[in-house]
Amino acid sequence: MTRWIGRWIVGVSVLHTLFGFVVFGPVIVSIGKAGLWNTVGAEPMRAAVAWFMLSGFFMTAIGLAVDAIEHTGQHQSLRPVGIVLLLTTILGIVLMPASGFWLVLPPIVAMLRKKVVP
Repeated sequence: MTRWIGRWIVGVSVLHTLFGFVVFGPVIVSIGKAGLWNTVGAEPMRAAVAWFMLSGFFMTAIGLAVDAIEHTGQHQSLRPVGIVLLLTTILGIVLMPASGFWLVLPPIVAMLRKKVVP
């Protein structure tokens, strides 16, 4: 069976990060021009953009880990990851229905449906 779940998550995270660079480019540039160190501070927009971008990188790490799990065939390890991602995604959809959280549902469903081979 083709392993696609982790790769899907990486793809979504890459789109997420590229979207961030396009939409929040001026804010990212302003953070860079300010020297990066301690540049977010109490500025809500900079904080939101920083977390938006960081979450894309974290999702890449999750996708790579899921792909490695798929490669080893340890499908029982996907269920807890799927549950945490499902809870996080549900919260994201409730807080921001018009967002990309919906794109993570197909791999989550696949993780939760994976057959556990003893």
